[in-house]
Amino acid sequence: MGQQSGFQLSGDAPTAYTRFAIKITEPWTDDLILSARCQDGDRVLDVACGPGVVASRVNSVSRKLCHVTGVDINEGMLNAARGNPQVEWRQGSATELPFDADSFDVVLCQQGLQFFPDRAAAMREMARVVAPGGRISLNVWGALERQPFFVAACASIGSSLGADAQASFDLAFSLSTAEELRQLARNAGLRNIHVRFDHRIVRHPVPARFVSGWIRAMPIAAQFLALSDDRRQALIADIVQRLASCELSIGCPVGPDRGS
Repeated sequence: MGQQSGFQLSGDAPTAYTRFAIKITEPWTDDLILSARCQDGDRVLDVACGPGVVASRVNSVSRKLCHVTGVDINEGMLNAARGNPQVEWRQGSATELPFDADSFDVVLCQQGLQFFPDRAAAMREMARVVAPGGRISLNVWGALERQPFFVAACASIGSSLGADAQASFDLAFSLSTAEELRQLARNAGLRNIHVRFDHRIVRHPVPARFVSGWIRAMPIAAQFLALSDDRRQALIADIVQRLASCELSIGCPVGPDRGS
């Protein structure tokens, strides 16, 4: 099996991820699927599927009947995903996908590529398993400075949990330029490459509840939970205060697809 991804969750974090962290990526999930232009009968692979949010929405969003497979290296995430028996769930590394060449018509990857230990290898693997004429649709976060929520959260986390905890978020925003994405796609032999930047607004009726749940869904969850109740509440309040003056606009570049 390949190397571990840079984003690993344990304990109850995968459950919290499905309830809270997914709220941040939800605005792009349907766009990712629609960009792949799925057709009836397509074999669709969701790489780094996590708890299965993207894979589980493929048929309903595309309004097509596809055979969907999700693959993830994190067993905890797959345990959360297996609640949907309509999708085939497999454990495996994105840098060594456990599938034959040309096995899929569509490959999807939401917020995964930047975390893979070898991005070039992961892109080559996605290109290898997609059939001629197939499509690859992926997205990653834009630069950190374009993300008001994450700027506020990372600053507060750094103050409360230290520089290492703050630095644990660096990978999420480390693949944020169109040229980097195009180069990875070209080097993997992909054609008809399109990259665009989108912004979305994230809203939640009770920000403190959302922030608390989001932190519990992150790799720093254990550090957060080890704090006293007063310090946990202070961290949550600090993030909420930093967010009070801004509307949460989050930018996300949507990456390459493969033409016929």
